[in-house]
Amino acid sequence: MGIAETKIYPINTGWLHGDLGTYIFWKGPAGQKKWQPVYCHYVDTGEHKILIDTGLPDQERASKYHHNCEKRGCLQVHEHLEQKLGVHPDEIDAIVFTHLHWDHVQNMKQFKNARYIAPKAEIEMANNPLPLYYRTYESGALGIEPAYAGCALEAVENECEILPGITMFHTPGHSVGHMAVSVATSAGDIVVCGDAIFEERNLEPNPDEMWRYWVPARFVNSYQGWQSVEEIDKRADYVLPCHDHAANARSDVFPYEGMPIRKRRQYIPGYKFYFGDMPAGTATKAAPAMKPEEVDDYIAGLVKPIDMVD
Repeated sequence: MGIAETKIYPINTGWLHGDLGTYIFWKGPAGQKKWQPVYCHYVDTGEHKILIDTGLPDQERASKYHHNCEKRGCLQVHEHLEQKLGVHPDEIDAIVFTHLHWDHVQNMKQFKNARYIAPKAEIEMANNPLPLYYRTYESGALGIEPAYAGCALEAVENECEILPGITMFHTPGHSVGHMAVSVATSAGDIVVCGDAIFEERNLEPNPDEMWRYWVPARFVNSYQGWQSVEEIDKRADYVLPCHDHAANARSDVFPYEGMPIRKRRQYIPGYKFYFGDMPAGTATKAAPAMKPEEVDDYIAGLVKPIDMVD
């Protein structure tokens, strides 16, 4: 049991209409929208059965209190597990929450034998949200009962391996206590990003602004948000952002044969990193710098956010 057996199964719980300029890309085409999936992830290590986040509620609740939502045949997470993967909700050992925003926590009470594990700063914010985030955390001040009401949440304060091969590390910015989850697999470290990035494209440059990363625009702290994108870049051989259909839909299960392995922390001439180098002991995993003569072709081949419009 261990790395060789570990598999990750993406579960799409529905679709939300997100703005390309005020959510997905900072200085992106504001007012232009894209339908984004809301994935959570089932991880089977051979020894433990784990969920990372639990996704959306039903379409009516999501649209009433939050964003325009379409389920498009997607099931609730517990229904998907049982009907599509043959896993009964009672088999789940633990649910690891990247953060406690409304679209990451629904239906958690369906998992009666699971530990609920979440970042300490997120638990504190959820229990006493800044008024600007009443709706995001489904505050009782608005007459909404959050999915985690009455649940005992185990607080994670520092980076740690919460279960063998499953590591939570700090990625604040989108929310105050956000933590991504790195899963050790036979193909390398797959990082389940939550909302630290929305798209794989967030890890690539914005050439008009000479940014090394085209970071998301939905944040509570832009300084920490950039730092967190760098941290994911340093650690991930593959990324599974919650709201990226392409990244999650390449396979029903990860890792898989032929899975594209990304280049960690590759220096691109003209596009500077801001924060420190690789984490201790991982310097050899940084990709070689891109050659200057390769940059123009690389930049020309990047997807432009405006071209993502529905």
